Amino acid sequence: MKRYFAAIVERTSLWDPSKAAHEQSGFQDHARFMGGLEEEGFIVLAGLLQESFDVLFIFHAESEDQVRNRLCQDPWQQDGHARLVRLEEIAIRTGAPQPRPDPHTD
Repeated sequence: MKRYFAAIVERTSLWDPSKAAHEQSGFQDHARFMGGLEEEGFIVLAGLLQESFDVLFIFHAESEDQVRNRLCQDPWQQDGHARLVRLEEIAIRTGAPQPRPDPHTD
C-alpha cells in the first residue's frame, strides 16, 4: 500500500547562487526527470522553502527505499547539485492530496 513521505533536498556548493534554477547546469535533464515523477503521481507536492532555499517534497510511494532509489536517479542528485538530507513517512491529518491513478495499472 502506498504511503506519503516528506523529503528535504538541499542545494550543495555546486549550486551557483548567482543563477536562477533554470540557468544551472543540467537543469533540462533534472526538469525532465522530475516532471516525469510528477506526471506519474510519485511527486505529490514540491516547493522551495523560503529561508533555507531547500526543497520540500511530498511523495506517494510504496516505501522509503523506493523514494531513495528514485531520487538517486535525479540528474542533480547524481552530479552533486542537490542532495537528500531528510526523508521520513508522514501521516497527513488534514488536506491530504488525492493520489493520481497509477498509469501503469489497469
